Amino acid sequence: MSVLAAYALVAIFAALSGLNDGGNLLAVLASSRILPVAVVIAEIGTCMAAAPFLVGTRVAHTIGAGILPLWALSLPVVTAALVATLVTLAVCYLSKLPTSITFALVGAMGGVGAVMLGMDRVHWASVGRVAGWLVLSVVLAGGAGYAAHVVARVLLGRVSARAGRAALWTEIATSACVCIGYGANDAEKTLGLLALVTGVSHHHGTFHVAPWMVGFSTAAFLIGLCAGGWRVARTIQGHVFRIRPIHAVMNEFATAAVVIAASSLGGPVSTTQALDSSLVGVGASAHARRVRWRVVRKMAGVWLMTMPLAFLVGCVTGQLFVWGGYR
Repeated sequence: MSVLAAYALVAIFAALSGLNDGGNLLAVLASSRILPVAVVIAEIGTCMAAAPFLVGTRVAHTIGAGILPLWALSLPVVTAALVATLVTLAVCYLSKLPTSITFALVGAMGGVGAVMLGMDRVHWASVGRVAGWLVLSVVLAGGAGYAAHVVARVLLGRVSARAGRAALWTEIATSACVCIGYGANDAEKTLGLLALVTGVSHHHGTFHVAPWMVGFSTAAFLIGLCAGGWRVARTIQGHVFRIRPIHAVMNEFATAAVVIAASSLGGPVSTTQALDSSLVGVGASAHARRVRWRVVRKMAGVWLMTMPLAFLVGCVTGQLFVWGGYR
C-alpha cells in the first residue's frame, strides 16, 4: 500500500472539505454582502493556517488517536478509512445534499475499524463523545444565536440595513473568529489524518502534528474552495433565513464562541452546522415566521443520516480491503 496514495487521499479529503465546508462558510460569511467574496476567501485561508498555533491541536489528536488504537493501525486500515470517507462525501456532494465532514469521517473510521481490526478495538465511547459534541454544539449554537440577537436588539434597538453596514470592522472581527474556530476544529481532521498516515508509515505508534501539515491542509482546502465552493454556497445561501448585516455579526459571534470553546476542550464539532444552527436561532429571534423550517428539517435529517451511511460504506470498504489481502 503506497504512502503517496494515502497522502493523495488526504489531499482529496481536504479539497472536498473546501468544496463542502468552504461553500457553507462562503454562504454565511458573504451573505451579508459587507465583505467581498475574495476577501472572505483570503480571510478563511489566513485564519485556518493560524488557528492550530493559536488554539492548539487537541481536536487533531481526538480524531487521529481517539477513534482507533494507534498501536493496532496499519497503512491499509487508514487508507480504507479515507476511501470510505471520500465515497460518502462524494455521494452527498453529487446528490447536492448538505453533509457533515466529521460524521462522515468518524462513521467511516468506525466501520473500517470494526471490520479490519475487530469490534472490540474501536473506541466506541470516543465515537459516542464525538456524536455528543456535534449534537451539543448545534443546540448551544442555536441558543447562543437566539440570545445574541435578543441582546443586540435590546442594546441597539431597530438597526437599519444602512446602519448595519457601518459595522464593517465588527463583521471582519467576528468572521475571522469563525474562521479561526474552523481552523482549530474542522480543519484539524485533515491534520489528524496527515499525522496518522505519517505515524503508521514512518514512526509506528507515534502521533505528531508538524507545521508542514498545516500548510498542506490549508492549500488543499483552498483549492477545493476555489474550484467549487461557490456552487455549494449558491445552493444553500439564503435557504434558511435571509439575513442583514446585524444578523450576520450575531450569527458569527455565537458560532465562534461555541466552536472555539469546543476546540480548546478537544471536542470535534462542525463549524458549518454550528453556523446554520446559530442562524436558525438568530432568525427565530428576529422573524420566526421567515425561517424556512422545512429546509432546516431536511438539512438536519441529512446530517443525521451521514454517520450511519459512512459506517456502512466503511464496513463494505474494509471488507473489500480484507478480501484484497490488505490488513
